Amino acid sequence: MTETETVAVRKIKNEEQFLEAELDEVRQLQESAKNDDFKADLVWRNIILFAALHFGALVGLYQLIFVAKWPTVLFSFLGWIISGLGITAGAHRLWAHRSYKARWPARLTLMLANCMAFQNDVIEWARDHRCHHKWTDTHADPHNMNRGIFFSHVGWLLVRKHPEIRRRGAKLDLSDLFADPILRFQRRFYLPLVAMFCFVIPTAIPVYGW
Repeated sequence: MTETETVAVRKIKNEEQFLEAELDEVRQLQESAKNDDFKADLVWRNIILFAALHFGALVGLYQLIFVAKWPTVLFSFLGWIISGLGITAGAHRLWAHRSYKARWPARLTLMLANCMAFQNDVIEWARDHRCHHKWTDTHADPHNMNRGIFFSHVGWLLVRKHPEIRRRGAKLDLSDLFADPILRFQRRFYLPLVAMFCFVIPTAIPVYGW
């Protein structure tokens, strides 16, 4: 293997391993957690929002079963698939893990699908997910399983983040995310985009479409 080929292989390996767990830091964090008396403050804005969204989901489920026309049922299922792809194929595989590359039309489509999901902008989502992989199940992991199954599933969204998340997260290289103009646009106009693609358009299409 030539020197050029060796450098290329090393570069590929570095790209593949950029989310490799920091095992020494994980062990250090696990030890420090034994004496950690941190108590997270509730974020009432998020609690109220989640309660409202789940109440709306129950109302929507009733409408879907007993009231909605069949095109609305199919449209709802399609919206669920599209918004899910905004997270799985977009925020997760494309941006957080850099598992593949995509041209701007695909990135734009996935960004808008991500707005439909209403799970924070891609840069914030990917940053939290990279923290999760680097420092899994420690206080630097946003959804630390050691704090309980409810916390790791949804509770972490209802409380203030542990200081270790901000401290360790500041070490992450997010330059690839901020270099994407589509993600910068989403981050700047996130709330209007969510209002439009998560609420207004999905409501207007079945109301005025059939």
